[in-house]
Amino acid sequence: MTHPEITERLVEAVGHWTDGRPDEAQQVLADLARTGTPSLMYGVAMGLAVMAKAALVKMHRLDGETASWCIRTPDGSSPEDSVPPPHLFAARFITAFANGDTETTLALYGAAFTAPDPELWPACMQMLLAATGEAVRAATPGADR
Repeated sequence: MTHPEITERLVEAVGHWTDGRPDEAQQVLADLARTGTPSLMYGVAMGLAVMAKAALVKMHRLDGETASWCIRTPDGSSPEDSVPPPHLFAARFITAFANGDTETTLALYGAAFTAPDPELWPACMQMLLAATGEAVRAATPGADR
């Protein structure tokens, strides 16, 4: 697949998610995973992070180039203590991307992809899609919130 084709599929997946069709969104992601290499799928993760960051910048009316991003829980606890691993992966991946920390995005992706649990990587990618879809939905004027 070419870069424009992958981008088109990601936009399609996020569009399905924001339209309330998560099964269709996840099917697009599954199709990409089935035909993609590990490096292509890292690009998919980065593409989702690009969309998530853009939505979060818009939603919070921030300057995306100067903002510093972090993860906070509603009760102030450590995310590792209360957030399930796929959710934590998505939050950390988007945060690392938004902060321009490529080393961390590579490390997170590598850890999920090579985890002993074969279900972790797909769950992490699905959660990254879900987090991106929800961020885009929240940043879209007139969207259900």
